[in-house]
Amino acid sequence: MKKIVLAAILATGLMAAENANYFGITFGNAELGVEGSTPSASANIEADDGHISFTLGHYYENTARAWASYTYVSPNDNVDVSDAFSVGYDFILPLAENKFSLYAGPVIGYTRYEEPGLDLSGFHYGAQAGVIIRLIDNIEFEAGYRYLKENGNETVNILGTDIKVEADDLKMWYVGANLRF
Repeated sequence: MKKIVLAAILATGLMAAENANYFGITFGNAELGVEGSTPSASANIEADDGHISFTLGHYYENTARAWASYTYVSPNDNVDVSDAFSVGYDFILPLAENKFSLYAGPVIGYTRYEEPGLDLSGFHYGAQAGVIIRLIDNIEFEAGYRYLKENGNETVNILGTDIKVEADDLKMWYVGANLRF
């Protein structure tokens, strides 16, 4: 009986070592694609700013992870609010004895983008892919790219003309670090 209890304790300890929570912080660039159109014309505009993201997640045996992230986008002079909340699940391909890994997975969430007289807030969905380099047991370097389709839109009236403004996509590249705990 003692051997069974000891084996169960050891197995639980080994499982816990394979699974880990993590906190991450990344910096990068966010580019929001916006399309404006009237019945007779259309134009594409891109808002391009720096961002910082804070992520809390959980690794599953170094082959997958689930996470939630808050991203603050540094707004330019015209923008009142620009941020996003996302959740995702990444499939991880460990290489080089878990020191180097590739990842990719789906992302869903909500983006807030508000200017005076214009609100393009809405849900987003897409994917991300990147690389994780384990520096020491609990610290990792991460770099990646995230592409999200946006659904925020609003019609504004400028000088008697209705202009439909739609958020099209959000492209983000990032680099940062994760702390496993």
